[in-house]
Amino acid sequence: MTHTIALRPALALLLLVVGATTQALPLNDRLERPAHLSPLAEREALTDIQPVGDSQVMVGTAGHILLRNASGQVQQARVPVDLLLTAVQFVDAKHGWAVGHDGVIVHSNDGGLSWRKQLDGHAINPLLLKAAEDDVARLEQALVAAPDDPALASALDNAMFALDDAQAASAAGPSRPLLGVWFRNAREGWVVGAYGMILKTDDGGVTWQPLNGLENPDRLHLNSVLGLTDGSLLVAGEGGRLYRSGDDGAHWSSVQSPTEASLYALAQLPNGEVLAAGFGGTLLVSNDQGERWMARRLPVNVSLYGIRPLADGGVVLAGQGGTLLFSPDGQRFEAWQAPGKAALLNTSLARTGELLLVGAAGLQVLPTIPFKVHAQ
Repeated sequence: MTHTIALRPALALLLLVVGATTQALPLNDRLERPAHLSPLAEREALTDIQPVGDSQVMVGTAGHILLRNASGQVQQARVPVDLLLTAVQFVDAKHGWAVGHDGVIVHSNDGGLSWRKQLDGHAINPLLLKAAEDDVARLEQALVAAPDDPALASALDNAMFALDDAQAASAAGPSRPLLGVWFRNAREGWVVGAYGMILKTDDGGVTWQPLNGLENPDRLHLNSVLGLTDGSLLVAGEGGRLYRSGDDGAHWSSVQSPTEASLYALAQLPNGEVLAAGFGGTLLVSNDQGERWMARRLPVNVSLYGIRPLADGGVVLAGQGGTLLFSPDGQRFEAWQAPGKAALLNTSLARTGELLLVGAAGLQVLPTIPFKVHAQ
């Protein structure tokens, strides 16, 4: 039996953001052809931004990775792939990773100036297929020893579904995107993506292994992964799904969520509070490292795609239609409209005080946070 899963909002969002800038290119071309260097790259769709030292690193459509220095000059890095990149994270001033469509992972060890490919869907598909085959074999053997165990029978049904899904993915080629990345240090990292993909590395991305144990029989997309200050891991995804692991992903518990809205972003504030933002103005808050959550009311109901904690305890949320939300303490939020109404996927604050916005319209630079003083 072949299972087909419809395109869901998290993946549709990324396709909507790039719009006409993405062409239907053969998979091998996208994975093997370097990103085109363009003087207009900062005006094309950008999906994520992260401060790295005095600079800012941005990723986006067509393999574009841009660096903006403290004086405001923007430089495009050389990247070995020509496809949409969805998220970026640096653990220090040198080591960073970006993930994107077709299961691609690229790595930089020079602060984002140059990148090399570590993994793509060609390598991920056999990893997922073998993991699914091993899981089915293990459960079949366990069911022989306990044929009347309903939990084992249900687990085997889910494992067969996962195997069927992995076989279909292998037949389709390297087409499934990665949507989130988080590294604890220069060696330990996790990536998550479409149809429940989650992989871990212990050697800086040289090798990767799939992780099992998330209660996700419908293979819902996993959109974001984050490590917390207590050492635990959080994963957020479609349908309000939240998962927590206290042992680096070896085991996972499903966290009770007060929403069924898809969650797109995770962040932890300096005071330890954890935020999860998503569809339709959803903002969830946890004060116990992600074990329990409550919904926080916002003045707008637009979808939220990015969370930027500020060093002074404040936070900026970015979302649909150019919406920005600012709070000085994570409690009270005030809405503000960015120039234009293009979707904003994330923000960053430069050390010079400029607020950088990335999204469907590329990079926008505001001289300061225009609503910060008023909100306080």
